Amino acid sequence: MELGLTGRKAIISGANRGIGRVIAATLAAEGVHIAALGRNLPACEEAAVELRERHPGLTAVAVKVDLEQPPTIDPAVAAAVKALGGVDILVNCAGGAYRGRLEEIPDEMWERYFKVKPLGLIRMTRATVPHLKRSDQGRIINISGTRGREPESHSMMSGPINFGTLSLTKAMANEFGPSGITVNAIAPGSTRTRRWDELVGITARERGLGIEAAERFLLEEVPLGKVIDPQDIADLAVFLASARARLISGTAINVDGGRTRSI
Repeated sequence: MELGLTGRKAIISGANRGIGRVIAATLAAEGVHIAALGRNLPACEEAAVELRERHPGLTAVAVKVDLEQPPTIDPAVAAAVKALGGVDILVNCAGGAYRGRLEEIPDEMWERYFKVKPLGLIRMTRATVPHLKRSDQGRIINISGTRGREPESHSMMSGPINFGTLSLTKAMANEFGPSGITVNAIAPGSTRTRRWDELVGITARERGLGIEAAERFLLEEVPLGKVIDPQDIADLAVFLASARARLISGTAINVDGGRTRSI
């Protein structure tokens, strides 16, 4: 299937590891030039070098940005656009949530994580949109999470952070649609990243289980019974970035093995 991505240019926040790094690699495999943005510049540079080695002729650059430090955002986007010669795709992948119940999460953690998402997502998008408006295939893809639809008390912060991301996705789609920019969200379920490994370890300790048993316990409510692989998310991101998804906008798609119960 021809996706119409060869030669396109993408800025990806949180590209130094995990889901963001896999999205960068998967877009690059389709011929997309990449600006890998993240707080860990050496890891971003490692990712960029790897992409250039795999795909000779591809532009892949690393740019440092710290979404907890708003003054770093506009210069980072400007540097990425200059290096790429424009931008067609923005993937807002940076961010997470501090795990715990309401009484366990101090104010400073709420403030720290909200600076990254949704506030960092807002700032990244605001800085990038003027450049996306010059593209004939502008795309914004926000990585959210299923707790935005189904909050849980043991992960109190994930609900408002990801609900905010979903709400922004819809509002941005309405605002930027007349400029030809599509805006969509991907909501991953439990994904095999460093955070998943930490959760399995916590569950094992709390329940007195081995690692394999703890993982099986966590997957009991997943109908397909599997942990999401970052590649599953990256494959969807590539489609949403493509010419084939030209009329998909303002929606959020779960990648969760069927775990989410709401429609």
